[in-house]
Amino acid sequence: MSVNEVKIKRAPTAFELRGTGPPTSRTFVLGDEDHTLGNALRHVLIEDARVDFAGYCVPHPSEPVVHLRVQSRVIDPANNKGAGRSTAGGGDDEDEMLEEGGDISLTAIEALKEACATLSNQCDLVLEKLEEAAPEVKGDKERMDRLAEEDRLNEEEMEDEEMMEDDLVEEDE
Repeated sequence: MSVNEVKIKRAPTAFELRGTGPPTSRTFVLGDEDHTLGNALRHVLIEDARVDFAGYCVPHPSEPVVHLRVQSRVIDPANNKGAGRSTAGGGDDEDEMLEEGGDISLTAIEALKEACATLSNQCDLVLEKLEEAAPEVKGDKERMDRLAEEDRLNEEEMEDEEMMEDDLVEEDE
């Protein structure tokens, strides 16, 4: 490792859900992620007319986590008003969805699930277009997939060895 390289520690948890109020307001802690995923998810979330607020932060550069805050609105179909948000900016979308009988209320968890699916679809589309334009990218992707699989297998082997060592220690006691 060179002087300029820094080994970043792994996050203690891969995913954590925070928040105890209404289901429309939650903070998600994403482990081993940074601004790349945080900003992309924030962007997809704020494009959804049913989301009031989406923001993220990285608490500290040496801490490998992203905190993603999502607040969605609750729509009362009886009076066609979104709680907590003016309809001036997106009222037309709400009117259309209500006329079609669509449910435009969603929980923060549903909003994040939809945003992840949208982002994944967008990435797949970009990769597909890139592979069409530059076929050598496909070879690189296959090589990276093989390396990732090897890393995953190595981590599993290390975990198995640690468990076996722990079992031996317990038996000796």
